[in-house]
Amino acid sequence: MNNIGIVKYVTYSIEILLALVIQGTPHLLPEIFGGKAILLIPLAVSIAVWEKQIPAVIFGAVCGLLIDSCYSGPIGFYAITLAAACCMISFLMENYIRTNLLTVMLAALIAIPSIIFLQFIFYYVLMEYDDTWGFFARHYISRMIYTIAVTPLFYGLNKFISFRLSAK
Repeated sequence: MNNIGIVKYVTYSIEILLALVIQGTPHLLPEIFGGKAILLIPLAVSIAVWEKQIPAVIFGAVCGLLIDSCYSGPIGFYAITLAAACCMISFLMENYIRTNLLTVMLAALIAIPSIIFLQFIFYYVLMEYDDTWGFFARHYISRMIYTIAVTPLFYGLNKFISFRLSAK
């Protein structure tokens, strides 16, 4: 790997840490209808569209581990699901789909609700809590929409990073 590639990966890592700090700072991001955005998911997706599969999986797993360790409880769920999603997205964008804002938003519209819904199923439905679907409607739908809504911001930033710091 050349120096430009290292700088690009360090820049992605700094971006991940900044998103983690922003997401974890109380009252910095507003809650919309009871849900707060999970910034690391669209960040991992937007990195995956510009990188090959191995770096995409690594950054997806790192983002997932940070979500697991800081916000969701047991370690492993977000790391596995986000790594798998980033692997698929990277493969599709590299081989079959042209990368632009529309295709990234379509990828986000599939990946983000799928991951958040699976988390809801594993942590609430299977545990048989009371009023699970009411809780889903009050908190999870707004979280999905809010998380998808920040995707263009990360797409633009990572497009700039990828093009600016790519080996010529």
